[in-house]
Amino acid sequence: MSNWDRFPLDYRANEIQTILAAVQAGECVSLVGLSGSGKSNMLGFLAHRYPDLLPARPAVNWPPLFCMLDCNRLTDRSPDGILRFIRTALQGPAPADHSHDEFNALDLVVREKLQEYAGICLLLDRFDSLSIEAQEPDRSAIIGIMRALRDRYKYSLTFVIATRQPLDPHTELSELFYAHTYWLGPLQESDAYWSIKEFATRQGLEWDEPTTQNIIYLSGAYPSLLRAICEAHAAGSALDISRLKNNPAIVRRVEEFWCDQPDAQSLLNSHLSQIELLSLGPKPLTVDTTQLTAKENLLWQYLRNHPGEVCSKDDLIEAVWPEDRVYTVGIRDDSLAQLVRRLREKIEVDPSNPRYLQTVPGRGYRLVPD
Repeated sequence: MSNWDRFPLDYRANEIQTILAAVQAGECVSLVGLSGSGKSNMLGFLAHRYPDLLPARPAVNWPPLFCMLDCNRLTDRSPDGILRFIRTALQGPAPADHSHDEFNALDLVVREKLQEYAGICLLLDRFDSLSIEAQEPDRSAIIGIMRALRDRYKYSLTFVIATRQPLDPHTELSELFYAHTYWLGPLQESDAYWSIKEFATRQGLEWDEPTTQNIIYLSGAYPSLLRAICEAHAAGSALDISRLKNNPAIVRRVEEFWCDQPDAQSLLNSHLSQIELLSLGPKPLTVDTTQLTAKENLLWQYLRNHPGEVCSKDDLIEAVWPEDRVYTVGIRDDSLAQLVRRLREKIEVDPSNPRYLQTVPGRGYRLVPD
């Protein structure tokens, strides 16, 4: 039995059925969920259990194929890298040695799959790592590839993307999702009950009805908070706001949640504005400079002296490598990117989704200290 087989068949039923209805109509779906909303769980459940979720159809090629891709695992963001990533997920063969034509190789795989299935749906988890954080020309390549594939197999090939923030509405890519953009919020009560029972069972615990109801109430049935409160209570914490707000498990989840700086409208869209634990907000950034290397400290000092400003790569390179000022044009951008990555690992709660040291695509970096 796999992990996904333990999920109840009606898990996230409303959201799943909404997605399935759009996909079966040949439409693309954008699923927006703030940190901790359980996007990966829901897409994983859909990818592994979709035959059980779809109504029976007489056609021999029913149901369509759902294929999940975790965009965080894409290391090569060149056009060929993106095409190879999708082709590999669909278990297609590499192009002939003499051609190295990844687009035609993927095109062949899609055509073959469509002879077997009624359609193909690519479930692109953590799509932010491509569409939002990617630098040019990577972002243009992503948009071009997805539009080319969609245009070639319109209504037969669909995308379901999961992001923490809505796509930029002014890009060509966002047009694919205008009609079907949905926000993911708290669990349904039955899913919250199941999640708590699963956690307690793994810990060898039995929690009564009042305890379960209290966990649901305090967490607002929001997945990451629900899990954190379960962890805190299993470790002996009382189910009381005054105790929970200082619990390390709760503090960590709340800080992760605020890393993306969701605004009031995002909280309303996600039905999260009334959860008291989330209203505690994040703590201001504090940095132990004794843990920084010399180059990390130079980068940190420059950013700290320009809070909220977009610092260009050239300015940062000159600040960090002053001894090479005459030769800064020879310092590659990836040297700075690697230094930023190392600094994030020391100052961010979740370095892969930075809250404080932000990338400003095409311009540089910005420090938002509180």
